[in-house]
Amino acid sequence: MQFDPNKPKSVSTSTQPHKFFERFLDNNLPVLSAELQDRYAKIEQAKLVGVSPVGENEIWKQSNSVSTMKWRQYNVFQFHSTGIYNLYSAIRSMVVEACDYYGLDFEKEQFMVQGWFNITHTGKGKLDWHDHGPNGAPNFHGYYSVSAEPSKTHYLVFDKEIENNNINNRAVLSEMGHPHAMADWDWEGARITVAYDIIPLRDLQKFGMNQEQHWIPLV
Repeated sequence: MQFDPNKPKSVSTSTQPHKFFERFLDNNLPVLSAELQDRYAKIEQAKLVGVSPVGENEIWKQSNSVSTMKWRQYNVFQFHSTGIYNLYSAIRSMVVEACDYYGLDFEKEQFMVQGWFNITHTGKGKLDWHDHGPNGAPNFHGYYSVSAEPSKTHYLVFDKEIENNNINNRAVLSEMGHPHAMADWDWEGARITVAYDIIPLRDLQKFGMNQEQHWIPLV
């Protein structure tokens, strides 16, 4: 599909062609799904440590996902979950591969990671076009499909619109700077994904982000 000028544009300054990095995990998805839905209920009731009650003017309210609205108030990688631990390990592996592709030194970048999860239902809310940061590598974003198959995520990559077909138990990683959006889906039940941002420590320091109990090292 060709780029629509009415949609947001890529702002990546990378000279390398865009690439999705991926890992297929072997998580027990019914268990992980139940764990995340349990955490969702706790967030909804403001019973998760550090999470405040839902207000009228929440960011990402159009998603109709409370765990998305409250993404700044928790880090999914601090959940005591085997599935999430396995995902963290897969993310590290993808970032190492991405560093090799973009000519970066993984150790010198001192990457930090934040993560959250999205639970949405067909026709009741979704994430429309958005991005997570400018400039491309070494800033990365990705997501993991817990229960998102079949569905697609649209990406605007430089001058073209592409589709990423979601597969359960598959994690993907891409440089930031390329807007993306959930496509519509028509099946019943919870659509569950785990999303994550990875940026160098120096950028957290440079931009004065004050969530020191939120980001954790990617080691």
